[in-house]
Amino acid sequence: MESTSSAPVRPDRLFDLVTGFPPDDAIDLVVPVPLTLSLYMTMLESTGHAAPVAALRKIHDHEASTTARAVQETVGVVDGPDGPEPARLALAHVVEDRVPRVNGVRPHLHVYVGGTAVALSDGRRAPIDIDLLAARADSHLFPDHRDRLAAASTAHLGLVWGEAATGSLELLEPAWLVERAAQLLRDDEPFCPGPFARRRVVAGEHHLRRVGEELRAELGT
Repeated sequence: MESTSSAPVRPDRLFDLVTGFPPDDAIDLVVPVPLTLSLYMTMLESTGHAAPVAALRKIHDHEASTTARAVQETVGVVDGPDGPEPARLALAHVVEDRVPRVNGVRPHLHVYVGGTAVALSDGRRAPIDIDLLAARADSHLFPDHRDRLAAASTAHLGLVWGEAATGSLELLEPAWLVERAAQLLRDDEPFCPGPFARRRVVAGEHHLRRVGEELRAELGT
């Protein structure tokens, strides 16, 4: 990913996670992990393997923080007189382990992005480009997050990743993970609504919806 300025830009803090709330115009960027990883963690948890679950949670927390920081680099621009120009976003992120009304472990990241940003050139405040956020969430943030999780879990725990029949990078062992993930995608498993009701953008959602539609068509359901 290319930075939007010659030097890294430190985003502002959008709100205090303990006592505050995101402003009404904030966007909730949801970044899920591959469903096979969620199912693997659920299996480990349900069979009493606490150590590898804790290790995977630690890996996810680290990569979630990296992804949250990458939002500034990826979409830190506003419209200027001569086109897009670098801007300082306001961000806050929350890592969650569960999705309401869904059984099992479902690690994911919420990055709350302020609806306006500060232009670096003159300090004016302008709306962020939500379409750009959605596009780069799919093209950059989701695949980068997934690939780093795969690399880190392979390096530290020896997990085996590869391209599944759906065309996505998934955890391939145990072999039943991909089939079970396909069943859940076929049934249109929901995404997390988040701790705050704000406009939501789900990174990778279009890819996952397409995979689900292909599975439903293939299975005639």
